[in-house]
Amino acid sequence: MKKMVTLGVLILGWVFAAQAAEGKLKGYMFGDYYYVLAADEADVKQPLKRNAFRFRRVYFTYQKDIATDFAVRFRLEAKDAGFDQDAKMEPFLKHGYLQWKQGLGDADIYLGLSGTPTWAVAEKVWGYRSIAKTVLDWNKIGSSADLGAALKGTAGQLNYHLMVGNGPGQKPEDDHGKKFYGSLSFKAADRLVLEGYADFNARPAGRNERTFKGFVGWQGAKSKVGLEVFSRTNELVGDNGEDQVIDGVSAFGSLPLSATFKGFGRVDAVGYDAEDDRDWLFIAGLDYSPATAVHLMPNAIVESPAGEDANVQGRLTFFYKF
Repeated sequence: MKKMVTLGVLILGWVFAAQAAEGKLKGYMFGDYYYVLAADEADVKQPLKRNAFRFRRVYFTYQKDIATDFAVRFRLEAKDAGFDQDAKMEPFLKHGYLQWKQGLGDADIYLGLSGTPTWAVAEKVWGYRSIAKTVLDWNKIGSSADLGAALKGTAGQLNYHLMVGNGPGQKPEDDHGKKFYGSLSFKAADRLVLEGYADFNARPAGRNERTFKGFVGWQGAKSKVGLEVFSRTNELVGDNGEDQVIDGVSAFGSLPLSATFKGFGRVDAVGYDAEDDRDWLFIAGLDYSPATAVHLMPNAIVESPAGEDANVQGRLTFFYKF
């Protein structure tokens, strides 16, 4: 109860600040009604016939220019605790940073908890975070935000996003090392985006983590297509001190079917240590948008881990912005 009262006070404070000082309040929410249609007998997380209404994400954001060259952002995130969990949705800090506009030449400097470049470009082209995370996010290869310092800018058609952070995302630092990120994306044409990405996370006892990724995306007036390929190396984590290598590919697309309907689909394949067996993910659905900021999306998600029976979910997903 105390947490909810505190949240209410914060929200009222933001509303007052936004109206009195010309800040901006915005947010979005998405969730679904889901039903597990098929599952592996050993899958205790998603057993057959499990179903529920849920909010998968709720975001509330306050932004404000505090000087000619400086701006701030404060974002809270909350999500469903999970089926049969005796816990309410509790917000946590998603973003909290100071932006120094053109603090270094033509580049902006970000200080605090800000978004990482790990899947920012691919997620924008995919356009359906409300349906599913991108392939790196889905497989927990990194974090969407980190506490540190970042540099973002453009040089002609080249966009760059460099960052150094703690590494654990929104969680506190847990070792002496730091994580280094780098993304270079290039608009090869008006609608074609190419990106190269790498990161290095210095971990104790030489258990460092390295990620490399390539992405190509095409954004038409209403259609989108993307291909993402990555390789992740976790050093010295095996039983005999060997490295673990995770590699994967994700292909997705969407196209209009009418003035208010789109179709979308995606296929991911992820493997471990160059083994032939791979974990597969299939997504397909329809996007009905009766208003610009409102989407109702019937969809199906099929997870097929190597050596296990497939998990199949039918869902009606809702997404709206304000």
